[in-house]
Amino acid sequence: MTAAVAGFVSLAIMATGCSAEGSADSESRPTARGTVLIDAEIEPLLLTVPRESLASVPMARLADDLVPPTNRWFSGLVFGDEPQPVFPLPLSFRLGDTGFSFGVPRVTSVPALISGPMTDDVTVETGATSALVTRYDEVSVTVTLLDGDAALAEVTIARGSLLIGYRSLADHEVSVEVPLEPAGDDVFSTTIGGAEYGLVAPEGELSDDGRILSLSEGATATWVAVPAGASLDELVPFANPVTGVEVDYALDGTGDDASATTTLRYRTEGDGPTLVGSLPHQSSTVPVDGAQCELGSVDTTYGVMTVCGATAVAYAVPDTAPVETAAMSALDLSGLSDADRDELAETVALEAGTLPDLPADTYFGGKALARIATLLSLARELERTAVAEALHERLVTELRTWTQLDGCDERADRCFVYDPALRGMVGKVPSFGSEEFNDHHFHYGSFIYAAAIAAEGDEAFVAELRPMITLLAADIASSGGETFATWRAFDPYSGHSWASGFSPFGDGNNQESSSEAVASHAAVALWGAVVGDAALEEQARWMLALESHSARTYYTAVDTTEQPYANFDRGVVGIVWDGKRDYATWFSGEPAAILGIQLLPMRPGTSGSLAIDPERILSNIDEATASGPAPQFADYLLMYQALAGSEQAELALEAARELPYSSIDDGNSRSYLLAFIMVQR
Repeated sequence: MTAAVAGFVSLAIMATGCSAEGSADSESRPTARGTVLIDAEIEPLLLTVPRESLASVPMARLADDLVPPTNRWFSGLVFGDEPQPVFPLPLSFRLGDTGFSFGVPRVTSVPALISGPMTDDVTVETGATSALVTRYDEVSVTVTLLDGDAALAEVTIARGSLLIGYRSLADHEVSVEVPLEPAGDDVFSTTIGGAEYGLVAPEGELSDDGRILSLSEGATATWVAVPAGASLDELVPFANPVTGVEVDYALDGTGDDASATTTLRYRTEGDGPTLVGSLPHQSSTVPVDGAQCELGSVDTTYGVMTVCGATAVAYAVPDTAPVETAAMSALDLSGLSDADRDELAETVALEAGTLPDLPADTYFGGKALARIATLLSLARELERTAVAEALHERLVTELRTWTQLDGCDERADRCFVYDPALRGMVGKVPSFGSEEFNDHHFHYGSFIYAAAIAAEGDEAFVAELRPMITLLAADIASSGGETFATWRAFDPYSGHSWASGFSPFGDGNNQESSSEAVASHAAVALWGAVVGDAALEEQARWMLALESHSARTYYTAVDTTEQPYANFDRGVVGIVWDGKRDYATWFSGEPAAILGIQLLPMRPGTSGSLAIDPERILSNIDEATASGPAPQFADYLLMYQALAGSEQAELALEAARELPYSSIDDGNSRSYLLAFIMVQR
């Protein structure tokens, strides 16, 4: 979950005469391997869906031909009265009144916090009076600086890039506060606070005092951050600014050897190599088509970034999902004893007969649907036909209500509208800022999972659910269209998703519940398998693998063995931002909540992100319960404990049998709690 954002101004899309002029590529273009849930498939489904914006959209810096980039690492550039800092790691970047500033954050750590805030080392004054995002993809973004209605220059930043590209669109002068010194032919440098920066300007003329750079129309200038262990002169051959990034992916191997590979191709003018940095989750990074690596390193909030000069890089992570997507639909109970099965059957029957009324908002309502779905899958596995039929009937009834395309024309809750301003599906009763596009992947993953379970083996019901579930899947997983944002929340460079729609924060965007993000990808993959959409299934499994790997690397198995991270004395991270990693949640400061929000809902096929070293699991639990029994998420902590081995699973099972219902999460059940632990023994 992420904090709800309130009090924004009304929708004000800035439409200037230059929104498509003076830009090499003024449109957002798909960068996915293929196209998934494209407009031609989606648009007919929206014909009867009511259109409504439930929140005022503070959109002031976006060309009017672009899909609004909610849930991006750079969303703060677009939304809000004033632009927020963004982090094209390893750099930080901020738009100013007449230009921009940037710098390499100084990373420090203290107990419970790793921090690398916005650093305004280099301030560039351009004479601009406003700015507009005129091109973006999932990894890079171009901002056009304007003088009135006239385009002055383009500035391009990208994740993993040590460069800031500057292309002049009109004759003008650029000034800097700190003087630049000659450092070679058309190369200049300055050192600020111990950090060295270079400027490569083959078509510019620098004043004698090193403060003013004169640029003619069409001239380029490239800022370079010099990493530790490298020199400016060896970086100059790679000072080719990024113009866009293409993303490719592949799933390879089976079983323990299965992996997901991501390839990032950094386009540059002239197709030359550029400076590309790799984060810890990309430890397997291999430069594509030859490259020069060992070009130094930079500390980031994620960990140490290593630098290469390359046109493309590829990295592989383990595929933590089951070999078959179908295994995400249910736990494998085949190894349980008759006594275990009888215990589970009795518990499922009890809970099936005491289902409460379901909430009407999309977060808690979705969790309630998923809870019924897990009970249904258990009843099916246990061959309790009557119980399964009753659960199925209830789930079908609830889903039919939620998935009625024109439901919001008839009622005020349990329905969805299409927001034409932000281009996505929004539940009529929002929660946690979902009307501002916060947390959509957390919410909709529950609906998609419940639909996949309910429709299993029933082609007629698949066809009935498919229109609305397709729209919900498109909201978080579409690629290659204009009706929805491509990969709404997923960041292929960072390997995880972003939860805030507008990102009105000085530390960049953020994501709290890595586990709910993992569950959302698993749900989409399962739905893809149910409806026979192989492309959707493959894309979702790629996202699942990356999100799971990043969840381990940055949330539940944090490596703080070296400075500047060693003063962070916690085993887990509650919220990952670009500008910090925080031992906290949006809703509670309790250690059990900080770990628990990285565990739920632990549906079938999603615990691979949590299956780390048993000693680390137990250490994380000890940290979460140091002050006594967990007041919240006690059920998920027991399920997590069971992943530490059969002996720990036995202990967890004994405790789970005695756990009061008040300590079981509303998206969980005692039946699923017991079953999950039993299969780990």
